[in-house]
Amino acid sequence: MGKISGSNLIIKCLKAEGVETIFGIAGDHFLHLLDEMIDHEFNLIDGRHEAASVHMANAYSRLLRRPGVVMSTTPGHANAIAGLANALHSEAPVINIAGSAVSTNLGRGAMQEFDQVGTAKPVTKGSWEIQSIERIPEIISLAFRTAMSGRRGPVHITIPEDIQTGMVDEKEFDRYYGNLDSQNYSINCDQKLINRALDILNRAKKPVIIAGAGAGATVNPKILEDFVNISQIPIFTVDHARGLIPDNHEFSCGLGYIPLNKALQRIKESDVVLLLGERLDYRWGYGGNPPFNDSVKQIIIDPDPSLNNRSRKFELIIWSDVGPAINDLCEKSKKYKWNNFDWAKSLKLSLNKHKEEMKKLAIGNNPMHPMLVSKTLSELIDDETIVIMDGGDYCHYFRAYLEANNPNLWLYVSSFGMIGAALPYSIGAQVAFPDKKVICVVGDGSLGFHAMDIDTAVRHQLPITIVVGNNSLWGIDYQIQKGIYGRTVWTELEPTRYDLVASGMGAKSKNVSNFSELKSSLSEALNFNGVSLLNIEVDKVGSPVAEAAISRKFGSHS
Repeated sequence: MGKISGSNLIIKCLKAEGVETIFGIAGDHFLHLLDEMIDHEFNLIDGRHEAASVHMANAYSRLLRRPGVVMSTTPGHANAIAGLANALHSEAPVINIAGSAVSTNLGRGAMQEFDQVGTAKPVTKGSWEIQSIERIPEIISLAFRTAMSGRRGPVHITIPEDIQTGMVDEKEFDRYYGNLDSQNYSINCDQKLINRALDILNRAKKPVIIAGAGAGATVNPKILEDFVNISQIPIFTVDHARGLIPDNHEFSCGLGYIPLNKALQRIKESDVVLLLGERLDYRWGYGGNPPFNDSVKQIIIDPDPSLNNRSRKFELIIWSDVGPAINDLCEKSKKYKWNNFDWAKSLKLSLNKHKEEMKKLAIGNNPMHPMLVSKTLSELIDDETIVIMDGGDYCHYFRAYLEANNPNLWLYVSSFGMIGAALPYSIGAQVAFPDKKVICVVGDGSLGFHAMDIDTAVRHQLPITIVVGNNSLWGIDYQIQKGIYGRTVWTELEPTRYDLVASGMGAKSKNVSNFSELKSSLSEALNFNGVSLLNIEVDKVGSPVAEAAISRKFGSHS
């Protein structure tokens, strides 16, 4: 073996980890590495803002259950921090690589110098600088293992210019990648705890399953469905776990978000709750009452149970990836007799009744009610369509009504609440699944954050359909201000014609102001083989999420 550049060694490591696609924006301090990548058949997707590029890698990584790589230069790394914070809350295994000035000049006022590693630490699972060229394989291997083990999450690596351009013996690669199965990250569980969990569930009168991001990362959907069929336990799915079990399944009770699902509002009746990779954070009252009753028994299956064991005492905590645990639960559940059918049927009836109530809002008025847009869209898409949703208020009518009947086809902003991610998410999703239809449902305020990435979608020929609900508001905060304080500030926007903005970047676009044009306009946009955008003028109505926040009277929709 001979000598190769640090950049080529980085590329060998990335290839060994199965990396095919890299997102980012060109920058001075990694141009050597970027130039070498041209000759190695990477799919290079350049965006218009580093935070957006991280969002792209975020969606790509979660939908494919593999690391998403994003590159940024030094000031660009400052931009990327917002995306990394969102990736941490999304549990997205994003590998963020940033260049920097020559290592010998760091600390002396080098060009664009700042503490990249220190800045990234609070918003990643791990943050490192490669300080010698020989350590490239060590740090890259460590970064991938860290991102993909336990609760998934982002990591950061700073690689100075001289580490990229220097020469190193190629054999350094074999010290870490010679015989490494780099995809084997699974944590298996204690079988005694599995047996105990089944005993508790089997004795329950009204058990419930809540599947979250940890389930979305590792669960085999077929095995989860088998377990639910055997146990007859009703299941709610959250965020990236949506679609792991189809919403149209008899024991599936839909979205796991209380303001948007009246079936879930009955969680207080449950005596045992099985949480699959779902954190008991502010959305769940930190595990307390409400929404749960005081005597509920909670079973946690999580690769990092310390995140849950900080709110209350739990009946049982199983430290495991959710996928292997579900495999064991499914197999061993066959030995029990289960009798949860009537309870599951009752919750399903509550869900169906709630959806019928929502449909009544879908009336033909101008400006249009967001529910009309949601219902109309649902009539035009199939179960293989990827739907990405974002925004403070408008999108909640889609979250509550659209069904998720297949896995890895449904994304919303994380518990961090960082709006603006939908368009970059959609780009990442379309790159991950080039043969599927991707729809970006977004409010006008949210789209404004990264609207320039319409250009990214056009340049890379990613045929996304963008469905903008334009009410010229920061919707949910406007509703909360009106409902609690009786007046508004900083929450009213101009009626921006995003159709004209999109047209200027090469997208097919249309302004839709009359409900009579809605269905035909949506159909035309969905069937267009390119980037399309509809600027739909919607009414200034609040969602159930806004109503819930106002009813609590404390100025937050947490």
